Amino acid sequence: MFKKMFACAAVMSLMVSTAWADVSGEWNFAVEIPGVGGGNASVTMQEGDDGTLTGTYAGQLGNTDFTGTVDDGEFSFPITTDMGAITYSGEQQDDNTLTGTLDLGGMGEGSFTATRK
Repeated sequence: MFKKMFACAAVMSLMVSTAWADVSGEWNFAVEIPGVGGGNASVTMQEGDDGTLTGTYAGQLGNTDFTGTVDDGEFSFPITTDMGAITYSGEQQDDNTLTGTLDLGGMGEGSFTATRK
């Protein structure tokens, strides 16, 4: 009996960790740029079977569609703004949040944390 319960718990644990590896969904991004301050963005992402990541970005820098990459919870996507290209790169955490950095096209870097809507 104990072996069956342990096997069931192991399978459930694997299912939970596998679900977290998918970043598809709607996210609230809280962005912090040193010397500039913070801001928020709404990002919707969809993982493709081939490692592509597509989505939409809506925030202080405008509204745009994007295509990026994703692999086992690690992702990267560029957005094009009036300020130039900005690239978000991050990974999914065990608590089902996203954390990472954004490259401001060589003009600096920032960080972000995202939670599911």
